[in-house]
Amino acid sequence: MPGCHGCREPHEERDDESEEQEEQNARRLNYWRVQVSVVGDGVVKTLDGSIDCSTDPAHEAHRCGPHLFTFEELQPPLLRGTGAAGWKLARWESQTRQADGHVMARSGPMPDGRWYLNGFGYQDTGALETVTAVFVPTKGAPDDRASDAAQE
Repeated sequence: MPGCHGCREPHEERDDESEEQEEQNARRLNYWRVQVSVVGDGVVKTLDGSIDCSTDPAHEAHRCGPHLFTFEELQPPLLRGTGAAGWKLARWESQTRQADGHVMARSGPMPDGRWYLNGFGYQDTGALETVTAVFVPTKGAPDDRASDAAQE
């Protein structure tokens, strides 16, 4: 319409509504109940310290879970695996026990780096994921700590 200042096209309103819906979804709470297990010699931690799990008996914190994380879509908790001196993270393994007792392996691709991420969606179903960090001796190759130092 000529001369209509401030008029909006119908697609502009839909774009604004879509953006608002995306923002609301990003703020919706997600849930993840996790317990950590360590094989070999290393530590698995979250940045906030709520999980700090190690095989080292001298390690002060032994918070392996279970722990229920409640988080916004774009701020998920991350587990980070770091091998002890002479050890490196080889892989992550995962099994989820549903509230009814049924156990299943994680579906989809497993993380292949030092960080692990998951979440169970927008409601707490009572499911518990056991995440296992498998550390192996480096046999003379750089361990996780040497790799971290090289990146700094």
